[in-house]
Amino acid sequence: MGMTEKELLRKNVRELQLQLRDAHIRIKELNEKCDELSKRLGLEKEFTTSDGWAMPIENPDALHIKENKND
Repeated sequence: MGMTEKELLRKNVRELQLQLRDAHIRIKELNEKCDELSKRLGLEKEFTTSDGWAMPIENPDALHIKENKND
């Protein structure tokens, strides 16, 4: 007997939740490594503006986003 649609959806949700949890763990690890390397290289001041906003260098794919201090 096969899975019902409800059982299949529950299984899919459970698997996606595990994948999301694992992704959050990996992102945390990568951010910690990035912070460690930035500090070792003395780059921490270059990655934020005086307002504390991230600079575009952190996300080279988002060069189309302009910083606006009035936002």
